[in-house]
Amino acid sequence: MATDVPVNPDQTRQTEQAAPTLGPIKLPAAFRSLSNRGFRYMWFGQLGAATAMHADLVARGVLVWQLTGSSTAVGGVLGARAIPMLTVGLFGGVAADRFDRKKLLVIIQSWSMLMHAVMAALILTDVVQLWHVFAIAVGLGASMALNQPVRTTIIPNLVQRDQLTNALTLNSIAINSTRLIGPAIIAFVISVSNTGSAYVLSAAAYMLVIWLTTRIEMPDMKVSRQSGNPVSQLVEGFKFIAGNRQVLSLVLLGLGPLAIGFAYQSLLPQLVDELGHDTSMIGYIMSVGAIGGLTGGLMIASKRDIKFKGRLLLLSGVAYGAALLGFAGAAEFGLLLLVFPLIVVVGVSQTAFRAMNTTLLMESTPDKFRGRVIAATLLDTGMMPVAALGAGFFADEWGVWSGFVVL
Repeated sequence: MATDVPVNPDQTRQTEQAAPTLGPIKLPAAFRSLSNRGFRYMWFGQLGAATAMHADLVARGVLVWQLTGSSTAVGGVLGARAIPMLTVGLFGGVAADRFDRKKLLVIIQSWSMLMHAVMAALILTDVVQLWHVFAIAVGLGASMALNQPVRTTIIPNLVQRDQLTNALTLNSIAINSTRLIGPAIIAFVISVSNTGSAYVLSAAAYMLVIWLTTRIEMPDMKVSRQSGNPVSQLVEGFKFIAGNRQVLSLVLLGLGPLAIGFAYQSLLPQLVDELGHDTSMIGYIMSVGAIGGLTGGLMIASKRDIKFKGRLLLLSGVAYGAALLGFAGAAEFGLLLLVFPLIVVVGVSQTAFRAMNTTLLMESTPDKFRGRVIAATLLDTGMMPVAALGAGFFADEWGVWSGFVVL
């Protein structure tokens, strides 16, 4: 197990306290890692980035459906965003292990802000075409591919080892808390205005994210940054993964809920259409799903020690698959009300799976390899475009229920 998480005096004192505090405020156990100032800035930045991500997710699906009326096209754009995960993301892991992670994160976030601003301009000037959506999707996919290994590997440097599960779970809570109301708000904005307004809001959110990231003070690193040939460093990372059975198993397990299953979102526009509702219903479904994600995240974060992380990982993966099959039944029999409890199950299981998978990976990996290991998990995401396109094809040919069965 890795033991090289940097420690500074303030962090040591915080872990010795019976109850961590935020100034005069005593923090609940579920939020104890927020007692670390650097992680606090990181977490609030995650709130802003997640808000922008959900705005793009809802607006992009609605926009492509309006332009084409095809689930295959919606899945194709989702796939285009995932393509950089197979290329840029791998070297993003090398960069995270080689360069200043904070500076890298600011550069990545600035690129994301630019992409959202360009999309807003294209829509608001009424010149947007499908190829524009694909191009911006690739650009945002590149920033996501770089962002994930850099952001994730910063977290162990900001909190103590016994707070790592809590901090990583709070990352998921940040995403799900914005999902609770964010997509519904974005859906409302789109219904009274247009998708361009959603991208204006997401670009503004990234301005705040960038400012928060600049406020993070990184501790002195005990592990020296590496230099040399990036390709050889990438190969070195794969050799480490191949030689560590636990790490290899965790990376391969991500092929389920973190990759193939996540492609279900490309089917939501057709699902609500076949159930007789307009596309704004997508935002409400996603918001209800956030209730499950938020609840699951809070339950995990409130635990000081989870002894059976592997069992929880497998159980949540099974629950995720069962919920997707339930979507197929809801679509086939026209049961919109069934969609809402199922999306709650999806939220709970996906949050639990991600938290356990990432925690076990970070605990099993030395700091000098963490960026490359997280980047390797992006290869799982490379399966998403294949799954999304396949599910979209089946949905277009035989109905959306068949798409969920394929997933």
